[in-house]
Order: sequence, then C-alpha cells, then structure tokens
Amino acid sequence: MRLLDLFNGFLLDMDGVVYVGGNPIKGSADTIKYLKENGKTVLFLTNDPRRSPSECADKLRSIGIQASSEDVITSSMAIAQHICEEHNSLENMTAYVIGGNTLRNQIQNTGITIVNGEEGKYADFVILGSHHDFHYNEMKIATLALRNGADFYATNRDPAYPSEEGHIPATGAILASVEVASGKKAKVAGKPENIIFEVALGRVNNHKIVMIGDRLDTDIQGGKDAGLSTILVLSGSTKKKDLKDSDIKPDHVINNLRDLLKDIG
Repeated sequence: MRLLDLFNGFLLDMDGVVYVGGNPIKGSADTIKYLKENGKTVLFLTNDPRRSPSECADKLRSIGIQASSEDVITSSMAIAQHICEEHNSLENMTAYVIGGNTLRNQIQNTGITIVNGEEGKYADFVILGSHHDFHYNEMKIATLALRNGADFYATNRDPAYPSEEGHIPATGAILASVEVASGKKAKVAGKPENIIFEVALGRVNNHKIVMIGDRLDTDIQGGKDAGLSTILVLSGSTKKKDLKDSDIKPDHVINNLRDLLKDIG
C-alpha cells in the first residue's frame, strides 16, 4: 500500500510543499496530476493574504499544475467567508481594513462598506492583513475603532516570511501591535486556526482527509486541531532536527510529495 492510498482528500500548503519561492519542487506537479487522475480531491491552502485565489491558481499553472480559483483557499478569502457566515446581514455595516487590495476586494465583495480616516474610528469591523505600507496612523485608527466596540478579525498570525534580505515582518507583527494597543484579540482565519480548515472541509465531499505541510506550528498543528491526519514534508522550512525537538508530531513524515507514491508496506 502507498501513502496516498490511505486518503481521499488532500489539503496542500503551497510554499515549501509545491514550490519554494518561484521554483517548483521536483516531482510535485507530476504527483498532484497523479492524485487528480486517480480520483483524489486536491485543495491548496495558504496563509498569504496578498494573492487572490485566481492569482494563486495562475502561479500554480505557471509551474505545470492544473488548478482553478476554486481549488485555492486563502486566508483573505476565508476570513471574508467567515464574517458572512457569522452575520445574518452585512448591509449598512462598515469596516476599517488594514491590508492590500486583495483583502479589501474580498471584504467589499461581502457587501461591507470600507471606510477610512475619521470614519474608520467608528467602523463596525477592524479587519487586518499583510500591509507593506503599515503606518502608525492606521494602528491608531484601528485601536480607537476597537475601543469603540468594533469586531476584530485578521487573516493570519505569521510573524515573518522569507525574502531575499532574510525573514521580514509579516501580518502577525502588525497584528501584535494593534492587539497590544487595543487590548483586544483578533479572530484569525489562517493556519493553525480552524477557520481556513472549516472553509476547506466545506468543499471536500469525502472522508479520509489529510493536511500536508512543511511547518509544524501552522500546517501540522492546524491539521491536528481540525481532526485531520497530517503529513510533514521536509522540502520546506522544517528539517529533521526541528521535528525531533518539537512537541508537535505529524502522523507521517516524507521528503517531498513524490514520496506519496512510495510503498509503505
């Protein structure tokens, strides 16, 4: 029996599992194609709020993986869907959004009106995502809105992400500043939180689902918390030494996606 035979649905993290930066991991495209040709459901999950599902699908296709926007779940999309599900009506409601155009578009598509400046201090929601131009004034307006009773949401808590310069601040660093200033904690969509998994599981109409990722603290912990089987790949950020030193233990460990095809006895 091969590892892939144990599961019908595969939730895949992207960076570190399918590709690293702009480069595909050897064998990932062929393995994903094999899964789909053999009736397996494959969805891609990412905490990165900067790209839309269609943009993520474009990137996957550029490295030889057939995918549509329906195959991709982002943290921006997940938090927008969650807000819709939590509220019977969003008509006439407003949000102060700290983030890029992708997040803003997702929120606008819910029917919420995005407000800025003085209006932001009295918004119904504060919604936060990745933002390279984050400014003190945004932290101030968000803090005042939260202290005035706004509901607080964020795409993810990732503290940093790799770049050519090294690891640089990500959404979690911005989120921490607003949480400290306001004294409020955000409801977060991205892994390891459950919201992104709830959205994914709503699209998978079968049992025996596995989460495959390269990070213990987000992918593996999140999968376990969602009640899923988990597979750690060593093609990304986690190495064997990290696994040995961690209390978070995946159900299976493989070198890369190609190992799904190997006989496990």
